Amino acid sequence: MFKIGIGYDIHKKLSTRPLYLGGILISKKNGLLGHSDADILIHTICDSILGALAEGDIGDHFSDSDPKNKNKRSTYFLKKILKIMQKKSYKIVNIDSTIICEKPKLSRFKNKMRMNISRIINLPIDKISVKATTSEGLGIIGKDMAMACKTIVLLKKNESV
Repeated sequence: MFKIGIGYDIHKKLSTRPLYLGGILISKKNGLLGHSDADILIHTICDSILGALAEGDIGDHFSDSDPKNKNKRSTYFLKKILKIMQKKSYKIVNIDSTIICEKPKLSRFKNKMRMNISRIINLPIDKISVKATTSEGLGIIGKDMAMACKTIVLLKKNESV
Protein backbone atom coordinates (compact mmCIF):
# COMPACT_ATOMS: atom_id res chain seq x y z
CA MET A 1 0.00 0.00 0.00
CA PHE A 2 1.29 3.42 -0.98
CA LYS A 3 0.47 6.83 0.48
CA ILE A 4 1.35 10.30 -0.84
CA GLY A 5 1.70 13.44 1.27
CA ILE A 6 2.32 17.08 0.40
CA GLY A 7 3.91 19.76 2.59
CA TYR A 8 4.05 23.53 2.11
CA ASP A 9 5.67 26.18 4.29
CA ILE A 10 6.50 29.87 4.01
CA HIS A 11 8.36 32.11 6.46
CA LYS A 12 9.34 35.77 6.49
CA LYS A 13 13.04 36.51 6.25
CA LEU A 14 14.80 38.00 9.26
CA SER A 15 18.32 39.38 8.92
CA THR A 16 19.26 38.65 12.53
CA ARG A 17 18.66 34.88 12.46
CA PRO A 18 20.75 32.08 10.97
CA LEU A 19 19.36 30.33 7.88
CA TYR A 20 18.93 26.57 8.19
CA LEU A 21 17.72 24.49 5.25
CA GLY A 22 17.70 20.72 5.17
CA GLY A 23 19.22 20.69 8.63
CA ILE A 24 22.39 22.50 7.59
CA LEU A 25 23.54 26.04 8.30
CA ILE A 26 23.37 28.00 5.05
CA SER A 27 24.15 31.44 6.48
CA LYS A 28 24.69 33.01 9.90
CA LYS A 29 22.31 35.80 8.90
CA ASN A 30 19.27 36.35 6.68
CA GLY A 31 17.42 33.43 8.22
CA LEU A 32 13.72 32.89 8.68
CA LEU A 33 11.32 34.05 11.35
CA GLY A 34 9.80 31.21 13.30
CA HIS A 35 9.33 29.63 16.72
CA SER A 36 11.83 26.87 15.93
CA ASP A 37 14.83 27.27 13.62
CA ALA A 38 12.28 27.82 10.78
CA ASP A 39 13.89 25.24 8.47
CA ILE A 40 11.20 25.26 5.77
CA LEU A 41 12.67 22.25 3.97
CA ILE A 42 12.56 20.03 7.05
CA HIS A 43 9.13 21.44 7.98
CA THR A 44 7.67 20.45 4.61
CA ILE A 45 9.19 16.98 4.81
CA CYS A 46 7.57 16.61 8.26
CA ASP A 47 4.20 17.83 6.98
CA SER A 48 4.30 15.62 3.90
CA ILE A 49 4.97 12.52 6.02
CA LEU A 50 2.27 13.46 8.52
CA GLY A 51 -0.16 14.20 5.68
CA ALA A 52 0.44 10.84 4.05
CA LEU A 53 -0.23 9.16 7.39
CA ALA A 54 -3.34 11.31 8.06
CA GLU A 55 -1.66 12.46 11.29
CA GLY A 56 -2.26 16.21 11.00
CA ASP A 57 0.60 18.65 10.60
CA ILE A 58 3.78 19.68 12.38
CA GLY A 59 1.90 22.27 14.47
CA ASP A 60 -0.42 19.58 15.81
CA HIS A 61 2.57 17.67 17.16
CA PHE A 62 4.91 20.57 18.07
CA SER A 63 2.92 23.69 18.94
CA ASP A 64 4.55 27.07 18.42
CA SER A 65 2.96 28.14 21.73
CA ASP A 66 4.96 25.49 23.62
CA PRO A 67 8.15 27.01 25.06
CA LYS A 68 9.89 23.60 24.72
CA ASN A 69 9.87 24.09 20.94
CA LYS A 70 11.38 27.61 21.02
CA ASN A 71 14.48 27.72 18.78
CA LYS A 72 14.42 23.90 18.54
CA ARG A 73 16.21 22.44 15.53
CA SER A 74 13.68 21.12 13.02
CA THR A 75 15.67 17.92 12.61
CA TYR A 76 14.47 17.04 16.13
CA PHE A 77 10.84 17.23 14.88
CA LEU A 78 11.68 15.13 11.83
CA LYS A 79 13.22 12.37 13.95
CA LYS A 80 10.08 12.24 16.14
CA ILE A 81 7.83 12.13 13.06
CA LEU A 82 9.89 9.31 11.59
CA LYS A 83 9.12 7.29 14.74
CA ILE A 84 5.38 7.89 14.17
CA MET A 85 5.81 6.66 10.59
CA GLN A 86 7.72 3.57 11.71
CA LYS A 87 5.08 2.72 14.34
CA LYS A 88 2.51 2.73 11.54
CA SER A 89 4.83 0.38 9.58
CA TYR A 90 5.58 2.73 6.69
CA LYS A 91 8.85 3.66 5.03
CA ILE A 92 9.76 6.49 2.67
CA VAL A 93 10.10 5.58 -1.00
CA ASN A 94 11.20 9.03 -2.16
CA ILE A 95 11.07 12.74 -1.36
CA ASP A 96 10.82 15.61 -3.86
CA SER A 97 11.23 19.18 -2.57
CA THR A 98 11.36 22.62 -4.15
CA ILE A 99 12.61 25.67 -2.26
CA ILE A 100 11.37 29.02 -3.59
CA CYS A 101 13.53 32.06 -2.86
CA GLU A 102 15.34 34.92 -4.54
CA LYS A 103 18.43 34.81 -2.28
CA PRO A 104 20.63 33.09 -1.45
CA LYS A 105 21.36 31.07 -4.53
CA LEU A 106 21.18 27.48 -3.32
CA SER A 107 22.87 25.48 -6.09
CA ARG A 108 26.03 24.86 -4.07
CA PHE A 109 24.03 23.71 -1.02
CA LYS A 110 21.52 21.34 -2.63
CA ASN A 111 23.69 18.24 -2.49
CA LYS A 112 24.71 18.97 1.12
CA MET A 113 21.03 19.22 2.04
CA ARG A 114 20.30 15.94 0.26
CA MET A 115 23.19 14.20 2.04
CA ASN A 116 22.05 15.45 5.44
CA ILE A 117 18.44 14.43 4.86
CA SER A 118 19.66 11.05 3.61
CA ARG A 119 21.63 10.58 6.82
CA ILE A 120 18.73 11.60 9.11
CA ILE A 121 16.11 9.50 7.32
CA ASN A 122 18.44 6.62 6.44
CA LEU A 123 17.32 6.78 2.82
CA PRO A 124 19.66 6.57 -0.19
CA ILE A 125 20.50 10.00 -1.58
CA ASP A 126 19.16 9.05 -5.01
CA LYS A 127 15.69 8.89 -3.42
CA ILE A 128 15.87 12.53 -2.28
CA SER A 129 15.44 15.51 -4.58
CA VAL A 130 16.04 19.10 -3.48
CA LYS A 131 15.44 21.75 -6.11
CA ALA A 132 15.48 25.54 -5.93
CA THR A 133 13.72 28.19 -7.96
CA THR A 134 12.81 31.86 -7.75
CA SER A 135 9.45 33.54 -8.04
CA GLU A 136 10.76 35.80 -10.80
CA GLY A 137 10.53 38.93 -8.65
CA LEU A 138 6.83 38.44 -7.92
CA GLY A 139 5.15 38.76 -4.53
CA ILE A 140 6.66 38.63 -1.06
CA ILE A 141 9.17 35.96 -2.11
CA GLY A 142 10.14 37.88 -5.23
CA LYS A 143 10.78 40.97 -3.12
CA ASP A 144 13.17 38.81 -1.04
CA MET A 145 11.02 39.19 2.08
CA ALA A 146 10.19 35.47 2.48
CA MET A 147 11.09 31.93 1.44
CA ALA A 148 8.80 28.99 0.78
CA CYS A 149 9.12 25.27 0.17
CA LYS A 150 6.95 22.48 -1.25
CA THR A 151 7.57 18.79 -0.68
CA ILE A 152 5.88 15.61 -1.79
CA VAL A 153 6.67 12.23 -0.28
CA LEU A 154 5.72 8.70 -1.25
CA LEU A 155 5.36 6.19 1.57
CA LYS A 156 5.08 2.42 1.29
CA LYS A 157 3.73 -0.05 3.84
CA ASN A 158 6.53 -2.28 5.12
CA GLU A 159 6.22 -5.69 3.46
CA SER A 160 7.11 -7.55 6.65
CA VAL A 161 3.84 -6.40 8.26
